[in-house]
Amino acid sequence: MLDIVSTIRIAAVVVVSLVYMIFDVFNNRNVPNVLAYGILAFSFIMTFLYYPTPTTLIESAAAGALILAAGYVLYRIGHVGAADITEMASISMLLFIQPAPYFANVVQYNLPFIVSVFIATGVFALLMIPLYYLPRAIMKPGSKLMQQITRGVMLKGALTLVAYALFIIFFYSVFPTANIIGILILVFVALSSFITILFEKGITGSMVKYIGVNSFEEGDIVATNLMSDEQIRIAKSRVHSFDRLLTKQLINEMKKNNISDTFPVYRNAMPLALPIFLGTVASLLIGNFILLII
Repeated sequence: MLDIVSTIRIAAVVVVSLVYMIFDVFNNRNVPNVLAYGILAFSFIMTFLYYPTPTTLIESAAAGALILAAGYVLYRIGHVGAADITEMASISMLLFIQPAPYFANVVQYNLPFIVSVFIATGVFALLMIPLYYLPRAIMKPGSKLMQQITRGVMLKGALTLVAYALFIIFFYSVFPTANIIGILILVFVALSSFITILFEKGITGSMVKYIGVNSFEEGDIVATNLMSDEQIRIAKSRVHSFDRLLTKQLINEMKKNNISDTFPVYRNAMPLALPIFLGTVASLLIGNFILLII
């Protein structure tokens, strides 16, 4: 039976992840800064008020700070959004230790809850990539998806399936009593990865929109992988600070230099708050995926 404090923390985690998901999905992937920082402050206050020992308080606050620091590095190189970082840090501080799952009788060994969320989020994100992007790629004019599947792409996909198969065989030779749910998760992830590799170009193309400098927004990420080396060289020769992440300073500098080119910018990327929400709920219901499998 959960005590009132644990119930409050779990409820807060669900509400916070739900709020982030709603804004990310229905507000054009835009979580207001005032909301993100307000939730972060609320999470820190909850950590300060409700963790019973100084050690747990310090560990929880340190974990939140580590997530923010590591996330900031990923944000600066254009791999994640700022809101995704503050959401993960908030979840970690609201619920530091993984609670006993509701629907799985598996010991969690007092592991950090955010570890379970990271793992589950990764699994859901991998499963959702083809489901989210392929319909958009198919509907995009002139996509010609099947023509993009070359022998090299097929070989890469086949090698990926072989690697997953060998891993599954090895895993179940080491853990012969492992949960059957584990093999189902791994099989679905393998198939999703295979499909993603086959249609990588089409999926990437469905994520981006070619826009000019005047349409840039702070936090946008340029798909430099869709630009040629010559295009990148020219951009950097005109704006020395040109990078994947479009900061306010970089946008102003490009406008000042009257750059009229269009750039591929990720504007249709999958809202990461959706798999984070699913990963959070799954972690509460069935616990750490790795512990569930073995």
